[in-house]
Amino acid sequence: MLEVLAPVGNIQALKVAINSGADAVYLGLDLFNARIKADNFNKDNIAHWVNYCHLFGVKVYLTFNTNIKQSEREIFGQYVDIAAKAGVDAFIVTDLGCLDILKKYDIPLHGSTQIGVHNLAGAKVLEELGFTRVVLARETLDADIIEIRKNTALEIEHFVHGALCVCFSGSCLMSSLMSGDSGNRGRCNQPCRLKYSSSFSAKESYLLSPKDQCLIDKVEELAKLGVDSLKIEGRLKQPHYVGETVLQYRKAVDNVIYGKNNKIDYNSLMTAYNRGNFTQGYNYQSSKDIMYDKLNSNIGLEVGKIISVSNGRALLELNRKLNIGDGIKIIRNGVEVGGLSITNIEKIGKNYKVKDFGNYPIGSRIHLTLDAEQVNRYREIDPKLSIKMRFTAKQGKNIALTARYKDIHVECEGEVPQVSISHPANYDSVAKQLLRLGDSIFEAQLDVDIDENLFIPASILNNLRRDVVEKLSDKILKEYDLRKQRVDYSSVDDCYYDKNNNVNRDIIFVETEVDEEILSEFERINRKVNLVVNFDNFITNSMSIFTKIDLIEKTIENIYLKLPRIARGKDFEIIDNWLSENLEKFDGILADNLYGVYLAKKYDKTLIGGIGLNIFNSNYPDIIGLDYYINSVELANRELVGGMTYAYGKLPIMTLLHCPVQINTGCNCNTCKYMGTFSYFDKRGEYKIERQKISHCQFILYNQQIVDIRNKISMINGNYYLNLVGSSKSEILKIIDDFCKKCGNSVDNSTYGHLFRGVK
Repeated sequence: MLEVLAPVGNIQALKVAINSGADAVYLGLDLFNARIKADNFNKDNIAHWVNYCHLFGVKVYLTFNTNIKQSEREIFGQYVDIAAKAGVDAFIVTDLGCLDILKKYDIPLHGSTQIGVHNLAGAKVLEELGFTRVVLARETLDADIIEIRKNTALEIEHFVHGALCVCFSGSCLMSSLMSGDSGNRGRCNQPCRLKYSSSFSAKESYLLSPKDQCLIDKVEELAKLGVDSLKIEGRLKQPHYVGETVLQYRKAVDNVIYGKNNKIDYNSLMTAYNRGNFTQGYNYQSSKDIMYDKLNSNIGLEVGKIISVSNGRALLELNRKLNIGDGIKIIRNGVEVGGLSITNIEKIGKNYKVKDFGNYPIGSRIHLTLDAEQVNRYREIDPKLSIKMRFTAKQGKNIALTARYKDIHVECEGEVPQVSISHPANYDSVAKQLLRLGDSIFEAQLDVDIDENLFIPASILNNLRRDVVEKLSDKILKEYDLRKQRVDYSSVDDCYYDKNNNVNRDIIFVETEVDEEILSEFERINRKVNLVVNFDNFITNSMSIFTKIDLIEKTIENIYLKLPRIARGKDFEIIDNWLSENLEKFDGILADNLYGVYLAKKYDKTLIGGIGLNIFNSNYPDIIGLDYYINSVELANRELVGGMTYAYGKLPIMTLLHCPVQINTGCNCNTCKYMGTFSYFDKRGEYKIERQKISHCQFILYNQQIVDIRNKISMINGNYYLNLVGSSKSEILKIIDDFCKKCGNSVDNSTYGHLFRGVK
């Protein structure tokens, strides 16, 4: 069964999601969820609303999709316990370091998209850790979805509608570095939606702002690929957006499952919320169709144009009538030039006159961005379950009220009625009390069978109604509970890859480019360091490493291969094949994604957790089985949990899978104009962008300032990760020597990152 999964950020959104046909909803509490700015639910009301959903047969997936600090594990455990006792159907999980807490319960685990699973290898890791579902990165290719479907028992959840993060799988550091508001903690301030200029052009535009995604035309195709759940983004959106998107995807799914011919209302999707006239995303469209650099917010539905303006009064040519309360934007050559709420409108012939309009250029397009009728349609929705009730009152017998919902039947009895000629009960007097179901989720059809001349007090009828409603609710919930998916974690290993390399001394890992000159300089270092080489540099220069290894073995302790953060389709195949043929050339793998963890285990290599794993607590290395690891660069010094500190080097803050070169130059893959590193700019400074390519391209956007903690080195433990890519030979030796001696001065315009401020 193909599931329609709805976003729920508040109570009204939950109600409209159910009413519009959602099979399941996902929601968060006031802590530990990636939409902390939504209204959300809380530990006091979650049980009520879970039961509410279950009465309608709707599943509830609770989002624990942020990274958890070591100091938060205790309260996180309390929240997990509350949610488990509330009866949620699954936990959506990001931080694998908290699996020991989550697995205390028999509740299924769904691997959040923030984990970044995008190929079979990453999915295999989740499956072995006990997950039942993977929420794929939005960038996952069809070929990889097919492989996951064929080779795992995991359910596959796929985002089909709503906002896209420009950074791969949302794993972005830009917001946290700007303000301390971390997207990985649910507080993203969306700096990607701001204007930037580039080294290609000084003109400012929304270079990092993707369109919203809409895959409603791909539902059948996704079903054939093996997708189980269609996920709609939007826990920060308004109820009318939730209601309209769920309704239209319900139609699309029913068309696929039941062969119906429901007509999809694309205009309603456009008016509900639409950034950039929609994209079908990374599988189906090019970078030029994914990004929208002219407008960073809702563009709505184009409904007409301005044909004249005089003294603030406008004459509009419209293909759709506007109503009082509608919100419109005025767009000229794709750029927003104004907007207003319609407070008056008058039809003049075939056109429409609006007063107090403002003076906008003739020919500007009118876009409907708030449909008042649509908003009002979802404002007061309160869904009900239709039940059948039958009341029986016979002389000398106990009165009885039965209620039936589908195949669930309950009965409650009252006392024997008294005979009364002056105040006999009839259908109207009984129905007046028994149909007072306003506080419940039921609406009823009532059948009454009453002997003549019986007196039945209203209080008895009210008690009977309350009893039967409670009994029916309990039985529906009990039946639901019996059908729920449960997981026995007793047979699941506590650790994915248990190497247990205990380090009882200071260690330094040095990431650098490799060539003959750089390697010869390593002979002059007075202590051993671990060498980390990027995959593309390694396979290009591996022979130079091994022709020099006899000269540097006293200095290089081990050589580690740093894998790209993303390996889609042929990229993974190329990496896997190369590893299998060159195992003797390196000692271990540095993984920034779970697929690297999988490969380290497959080839029995030492495993280093990179900053892409975003390790916030000491349990993560234990659960994954890391030999070494770099602490999350979002942790403050006081929050570090062993491991290494990212102590020097340029800091990657975004991985982009659209092509920014195409966006800026208009080229395509056949006419590629990538000439090496280029930059984006804002008022804070320059963000350098580099390309990595195996088969597919990915682009790394770096923070303006490099990290350099030498001024504060005495305050940090002795395990350092130094990213010296791009440094000169003399700089490399000086930097390594300073960290070996634990002294030195930070370079100008460098940053300590979050080491002395952390994130919220």
